[in-house]
Amino acid sequence: MSQQKFASNVVEKCLTFSGPSERQILVSEMLGTTDENEPLQAMMKDQFANYVVQKVLETCDDHQRELILSRIKVHLNALKKYTYGKHIVARVEKLVAAG
Repeated sequence: MSQQKFASNVVEKCLTFSGPSERQILVSEMLGTTDENEPLQAMMKDQFANYVVQKVLETCDDHQRELILSRIKVHLNALKKYTYGKHIVARVEKLVAAG
């Protein structure tokens, strides 16, 4: 899911222009079906998919954002070691500072 250059652009556009129900489906796919966060973890470290994670934080509703942030915060220290994970860390820190 969105780990290719142009596919990530498509998913970002879907997040931007979709309605709440479609956005919820995309968020559910990102979070996965278990507590292991496998899709989200892979996306945060990926060269292209990290932009999708950033876009979903920008476009989702407050409840979805809190859910995603709670899953991301667990991995913040590990993400700092990855080139593309640093983008996520910066975005999360910006969101936390903004309230």
